[in-house]
Amino acid sequence: MAQPGETSDKVLAAAWLVVGAALVLVPVWLGWTRWQVVLSGHPLMLALAVASGLLGIVAIAWAIATLLLGNRLPPAHRPRRTPQQLARRATWRIAIAVPALLICVVLAASLAWARPFAATSVAVAATRSSTTVRIADRLGWLELVPIRRTPGGDPIRPTIGLVFAPGARVDTRAYAHILRPLAEAGYFVAILKEPLGVSMLQVNHAQAVLDVHPEINHWSVGGHSLGGVAAARFADSHPRVEGLVLFASYPSGGLKRTELKVLSVSGTADRLTTPSDIEDAKADLPAGTRYVSIQGATHSSFGDYGEQRGDGEPGVPRQQAQAEIQKVTVAFMAGLAPKTK
Repeated sequence: MAQPGETSDKVLAAAWLVVGAALVLVPVWLGWTRWQVVLSGHPLMLALAVASGLLGIVAIAWAIATLLLGNRLPPAHRPRRTPQQLARRATWRIAIAVPALLICVVLAASLAWARPFAATSVAVAATRSSTTVRIADRLGWLELVPIRRTPGGDPIRPTIGLVFAPGARVDTRAYAHILRPLAEAGYFVAILKEPLGVSMLQVNHAQAVLDVHPEINHWSVGGHSLGGVAAARFADSHPRVEGLVLFASYPSGGLKRTELKVLSVSGTADRLTTPSDIEDAKADLPAGTRYVSIQGATHSSFGDYGEQRGDGEPGVPRQQAQAEIQKVTVAFMAGLAPKTK
């Protein structure tokens, strides 16, 4: 005769077996397809992937043991409990297990959803140091630092900088190629590594860069797509920031800082941040905002991470679109303050 709670134990064990498999398989999938991206990105994804795998192994082991062994312990080794006590224990197990199951499902689903768009070989190549740009890979961001010297050989430190937030779930390195010309022109550039690839989870992330580099006198922040939304929010509440660079993006609401210098660059073939979206958001940006529309550019033209579902068809070669984006961005940075000679 089945004891009270025996059926619920088996149901929970079956559920944990399925969820445990997901907790293990999702990190394995991430590691197999995006290992380099996870290693080079924000440490939160790696930590959650490891935790997910460990939880999954424990869940599978418990589920298999429960399904295979059940109440097969000899009667002499079973704890003596009344049916009422067994029923209460079963109720508590369900009350604890169901929320735990839901949390684990959310964890596995979040990791699967957050699987990043990987940077292309062109972008990865741009993350290597050269005689003109030094690359520094920090825990929370990637730095592109110009290497410049006076005629006498003394180093010239940059005094103008840009902190850039990637689009949702996009590899940080995917913006190294398109932003590297800024560093080559003498400007400091930091590309943020966002938690789970979502800049809105850490809107004030740029503050860490500002704190580490007090030598930078003139700051601009920017971002692509969702990263631009976070950058706009940060710029609106931090007076040290003088400029805002939006790549295929717009703020989530009206900016209070009307003196903020803003550059909005968009693509006519973008179907994720459409030209009408940019037009509708003009009321939320300062009157002096400079708008640049790149003919034939799509949403993914603003980085190097491949094609993106829902985007438009490019009407111009990627190199040509990015050359125009780089040109107007360098000009905007030059307008923040006189360029160091």
